[in-house]
Amino acid sequence: MKKLFHQENYKVWMIAIIALLIAVIAYPFLPEEIPLHFGTNGEVDRYGGAWTIFLIPAVIIILIISAELFRVIDPKRQSYAKFSRQYYGVHFLISLLFMLLEIYIIAMSMGIEVTNINHLMPILVGILFLVLGNSMPKFKHNYFCGIKTCYTLANEDVWFMTHRFAGKLWFLGGFGMIFTVFLPTKAIWIVFIIIVAILIIVPVLYSYFAYQRINKK
Repeated sequence: MKKLFHQENYKVWMIAIIALLIAVIAYPFLPEEIPLHFGTNGEVDRYGGAWTIFLIPAVIIILIISAELFRVIDPKRQSYAKFSRQYYGVHFLISLLFMLLEIYIIAMSMGIEVTNINHLMPILVGILFLVLGNSMPKFKHNYFCGIKTCYTLANEDVWFMTHRFAGKLWFLGGFGMIFTVFLPTKAIWIVFIIIVAILIIVPVLYSYFAYQRINKK
């Protein structure tokens, strides 16, 4: 039990509890069907029963449990103590974004006029990447959190170099995501997906070249 509830993750548990309370309070006022999925145009293209509002608090709780499970079973579990602030900070922000999505869905379900999700999500995800970019250089060698390629896992120097490089790239990418809201609606997700692809592929390629460079030395 102490592994699940401790000083480092209490803020994430607070988000989970608040999200659950919001769902419990809102549930009696929700229509029979609420938005479950949004298309590329920002319009709702799939609905679910009112009970699906409880999926978001459930996801946050699963996220918390997974964070503790990964930390316990990781062969390099001792590394987490060196970047626990960043580790739980990222989980806190992800949980907060889920809760904001929950509030957005409730507002839409109750007929409250809200901004198009195509303009909201790039901002929220962009903020997430800004935080990740700032935190990644502090991620220590482990098997579950960070950019895990065969090259970063094989060499701690490659891990450090890749995360320092990716941190700068993801920070800039976060700004790029936020600025996509100024594009025409149809172009937002195209540019957004291109940015995400760059942020995923480039650090992987960098880890390969960093590994080769270190091996030559």
